[in-house]
Amino acid sequence: MGQKQSREKLLYEHVVNGNVGGIRALSRQGASLEWKDKEGRTPLIVASKNSRLYHVAMTLIELGANVNAFSKGHQRGTPLHYAARAGLHETVALLLSHGANPSVKNSKHETPLDVARKNEHHGVVREIESRICYFADQICEVFGRGFSDASAPHLSSRVIWVVIVPRSTANPPRRPSLEFVIYSTPQDAEPRKILSLRRCKIKGPKFLQPSPALIIFDKRNKTRYKFTSVTEGDKQQLRRLYNACKGISQVTPTSTQTSSQPLASPLKLPAMASPSPNTCSSPWMPTSSNICMKSPRLHYNHCSTVESWVTPNQSPPHMESHEELNIDSPVAQTPNRFPAPLSPAPSAPPITSDDLSSPTPGTQSGTSALTVMEDGKSGSSNLCIICWGAPVEGACVPCGHMPGCMSCLKEVKVKNGVCPVCRSDIDQVIKLYGV
Repeated sequence: MGQKQSREKLLYEHVVNGNVGGIRALSRQGASLEWKDKEGRTPLIVASKNSRLYHVAMTLIELGANVNAFSKGHQRGTPLHYAARAGLHETVALLLSHGANPSVKNSKHETPLDVARKNEHHGVVREIESRICYFADQICEVFGRGFSDASAPHLSSRVIWVVIVPRSTANPPRRPSLEFVIYSTPQDAEPRKILSLRRCKIKGPKFLQPSPALIIFDKRNKTRYKFTSVTEGDKQQLRRLYNACKGISQVTPTSTQTSSQPLASPLKLPAMASPSPNTCSSPWMPTSSNICMKSPRLHYNHCSTVESWVTPNQSPPHMESHEELNIDSPVAQTPNRFPAPLSPAPSAPPITSDDLSSPTPGTQSGTSALTVMEDGKSGSSNLCIICWGAPVEGACVPCGHMPGCMSCLKEVKVKNGVCPVCRSDIDQVIKLYGV
C-alpha cells in the first residue's frame, strides 16, 4: 500500500514539474490519476490552474482523468472552476470538449461561468456561453418612457449583446431555468443585467407589424424591457430570440467539431467591425442540445434613435398570431432541436384518358366513368372505386379517405398497404355506419 501511495505522489510531482513522460510511465504501472493532496486537489486540477501545464492537462485527460473531479479544499470546485478563475481560455475549451459539466457549483454556489464573470475573463465567459447558449447575438434595446432606463429624456435605442443560457442542467421531468443575459458589448465579461425568464412575462412580437418588438416584463422589479432586431425589418432575428425565450435553441451544431476532439478550438471574439463565425459543441448537454454560437451581426443603420425609424417596403408578412408567454409555466421544448425537413405529402397517380373513357360496371350507358374526388367519394355515386359493385363503407386510417367497401380495402391493405386515393400507408381499415 505504501509503495502504491508513493507512486501516486510521484505522479503528482511529475504533474507539478510538467514531466509528461513520467506521468505516462507511472500510469502504465497502475498509478491512480485521482489521488488528492492535502487541499483535495487532483493532478488534473493542479494542471488546470496553470497555463504552463496545458500539455499536462491534455495528457491526463487522454489517460482517463476525471474532468469533473471535485476539490474539497479551500477554493473547492472542479477543474473547470480553477481554469475559469485563472482565465485559461484554452484549458477551459479543452475541459468542455471532453465532458466537463459547466453547471456544477462550487462551495460558494458559483458555476464556472459565474467565476469567469466575477474575475472579468471575457474570453472564458464567451467560451462557456457558446457551449450552452440557446441564443447569442446583437439585439437592439429600446429604453426610456416606461421601459428600462426610464430616466432617459426621450425614447431611444442601443445595440446590446444578448445571450440566453440555462441556469442549470435539466433534470427530467423538470426543464432548465433560462436566463436572459444582457451585456453592453460582446467584449464585456460582467453582464449589465440578468433576467430570470421564469420570473418574467413575455409579450411576443406582432410579426404583422412593420417593426415588431419583443417585450419582457420583470415581475420582481416591475420593469419592462423592449427589444427589436438590429436591422430594421429583420423579423427572422426577432423570431429566433422569441423562440429561444420559449426554450427552443436557435443555434445549430457543426460537423467539424464534436466532443471526441482532442482539443476544442478556443473561441475568439472578433472586433466590433469584423465578425467571424464561432463553432462549438457540448457533450454534457442532451444530444439535442449540442450548439454553437452565431457570429455577431453588426448593423447600426436601424438602432440610432427610435424617432428616426422608417417603415421599409415589406415582403408578404408571415401569418403568425401575436401571443403572450408566461415563463412561470415549464419551458417549451421540442423533442429535437434540429428536425428533419418535412417530406411532401403523397399524392395519387394521374388519371389517364383511358381510365376516363373505358366502360366500368355500375355506370349508366352513355356516361363515362365516375371521377374520384379527393375525399375518396365519387362525384355522383357512393360505390366502391375498386370493385364498383358494393357501397362505400370503409375508411383508411390515418389519412381518412373513404374509397371503397370493407372487403376491397382489407385486400388492398394486405397486398400493398397504401390508400388508393393518396398512396399513404394504411395503419388500419375501419367500417363506418350511417346515422
